Amino acid sequence: MKSEKRYCIKSNFILRKIGSEYAIVPVDAEDVLQNAVLEPNDTAVFIWQAFQEPATIEEAIEKTEKEFDAPAEVIRNAVHRFVEESLRLQILEEAK
Repeated sequence: MKSEKRYCIKSNFILRKIGSEYAIVPVDAEDVLQNAVLEPNDTAVFIWQAFQEPATIEEAIEKTEKEFDAPAEVIRNAVHRFVEESLRLQILEEAK
């Protein structure tokens, strides 16, 4: 059964492009990553953007499949890993 939960990026994290690289930067000192800067790869940047507005995991997978030429299982695993890790790091939250 597919989850209908919708997730979105928390407002206290921003994605910045610095030169040709991207960085995820926390803007709230109370977060788990208060002094960290994450450097996402191109796939993670795209998935991040898919969750800028509330979306289900399936919606993010569909968008990512349209953007990248990779096997469906690879994309599905990448989106699931992104969601799991982002929830763990409190970057992603269930939309209200």
